[in-house]
Amino acid sequence: MIKKLLRLLIPVGLLIALAGVCVSAPQALTVYTYSSFPVPLIEKIKSHFAEKYHLTVNFRSFSDTGPLFNQLLQEKSSPQADLVIGLDNNYAAKAGKYNLFSPYRPKAVNHIKKELIFDRHFRLIPYDYGFIVFNFNREALKQVPRTHKDLLDPAYKGKIIIENPLTSSPGQVFLLTTIALYGEKGYLEYWKSLRKNILAITPGWDEAYGMYTNGEAPIVLSYGTSPVYHLISEKTEKYQALVLDGAAYAQIEGMGIVKGSKHTREATLLVDYILDPDFQAALPEQQFMYPIRSDVPLPASFRIAAKADRVLNLPQAKVEANLQRWLDQWEKAINQ
Repeated sequence: MIKKLLRLLIPVGLLIALAGVCVSAPQALTVYTYSSFPVPLIEKIKSHFAEKYHLTVNFRSFSDTGPLFNQLLQEKSSPQADLVIGLDNNYAAKAGKYNLFSPYRPKAVNHIKKELIFDRHFRLIPYDYGFIVFNFNREALKQVPRTHKDLLDPAYKGKIIIENPLTSSPGQVFLLTTIALYGEKGYLEYWKSLRKNILAITPGWDEAYGMYTNGEAPIVLSYGTSPVYHLISEKTEKYQALVLDGAAYAQIEGMGIVKGSKHTREATLLVDYILDPDFQAALPEQQFMYPIRSDVPLPASFRIAAKADRVLNLPQAKVEANLQRWLDQWEKAINQ
């Protein structure tokens, strides 16, 4: 009789345990990202988590990383997001200052290129990278610049579109590019000369690139892999990367588990999934960035992507100590 009762009670106990898991499991995982994060990658994440974990993943998109970061600050005392995708290496200092993310050392850490790990505490975890360079329409631009100083030529008046470094990640990277090239004594003078040729300074990448592809200007600040998109989707090579001076600044994009999230375990699962070889292999022709893993091969289409002979990245400590001051100085100079 006791054995029969045990056989009956064990399934009941299992059901109770399973019920407890169901009750405690999150209804949904909330992810913040920027608006240009590809829909196919979002759907890939949603499908994977629905099938493997029976978990809904909701995405909230922002126009660019500036508004996204500001939202995180506003919600710091009561976080609404569990994971953030898209803050780059230049946000590491501010993220650390405000203690926005919980550290997590991913399972694939040994496959990440060491020179691309920008936060040794893994509060922001790299997942892709690319070069921020100018792009140009070779059918609309007769005189192609070769150096950054060439852009100051009156021939380019009204032909350049850039993003605002106060609100845009690519824009911020280009600001750092000018500091790396001309130093703190020369970068503001460069900008004062460049602004004469700028058609528009947009809040984010979407607006800038939309103006460019609509033919409003033949030069735009973008990613060195943007031409790959047009090669794949439009079968055209008229859009080209412009690696001025043979040098470029590398943008390394990261993801972070929001400190105070109630779904930390599930967020770590998503971090590890994004670093999985299958997901990483989808990045080049969906996100149009380089995969962070050293063991993921590039597709043939990347023959048209930017190739830099020299990387301009400033020391992270220097950026952390000076970025806000540089941004303030830039804003003052550009509005004079």
